[in-house]
Amino acid sequence: MLQAMDEGYDYVIGSRKIKGGSNPKGWGFKRVFLSEVGSMIARLVMFFPFKNFFKVTDPTTGLKITRVKGFTDHLNLDFSHLYTKSFGYKFQLLFETLKLGAKFKEVPLQFGLRETGESKIEKQATIEMLMVVFKIRWYDDFTQKFLKFGIIGGFGFVVNVVGAKVFKSIMITPTSNLSYLNGIANAMASELAIISNFVFNNLWTFTANKITSPKIFISKFITFNLSSIVTGIVIPSVVIAILTSIFGDYLFLYQIIAIFGLTIPLNWFVYNKFIWKKK
Repeated sequence: MLQAMDEGYDYVIGSRKIKGGSNPKGWGFKRVFLSEVGSMIARLVMFFPFKNFFKVTDPTTGLKITRVKGFTDHLNLDFSHLYTKSFGYKFQLLFETLKLGAKFKEVPLQFGLRETGESKIEKQATIEMLMVVFKIRWYDDFTQKFLKFGIIGGFGFVVNVVGAKVFKSIMITPTSNLSYLNGIANAMASELAIISNFVFNNLWTFTANKITSPKIFISKFITFNLSSIVTGIVIPSVVIAILTSIFGDYLFLYQIIAIFGLTIPLNWFVYNKFIWKKK
């Protein structure tokens, strides 16, 4: 582990899950099961679906070395900031250190049998671990921002669906081409949803990078709206029109596919990389 630090790594832990590492041979099924499930839950909750989910294989281990300069000296290690003062603190330390961009490495760890005492993971630490990892992910800035984005996106979805029905009811005639009509109705409703999403995300989701200058606001809105012509209107509307021509008139279902499969992921990317990019 010290060698890994000398090689430039900032956070090194011992892992039983990688080649060369192992659990004690004397562990029973229950102990192995609790260890494996606890480790997987911690990884899923804290890191999935991002790269650290695949890099960190054994977050429950207590054997670790952390570089102080540039990392732990930047963390708030006051007891009032920590979610727990006992077993679960290691998850918070791991998560927050990796968020700072620490270069991470695992080295093989071969666990030996405990000679005295009882395993912490089998009793109160299990509940504590679950509490801590869920708090870590829930209060993470990214999670909070995405939840707000999702709420506003949900409102935009309602605007889109209701708007499409209204526009369709206004324009429909006995001789209407449903494929064409559904595509046009969705395009018009999508524009209303885009305006709604942009305005409310600026006020709430991305408040840390809120656009206050009228000139910049208009410029950013035009930029986003132009990109949304492709990501939020053209592509979804074409998909809806094609699906209608193949499978029939199921506009609501096609909107769900187009909005959740295309529009939301593309909008999230554009919002973060171009509209409210961190300075």
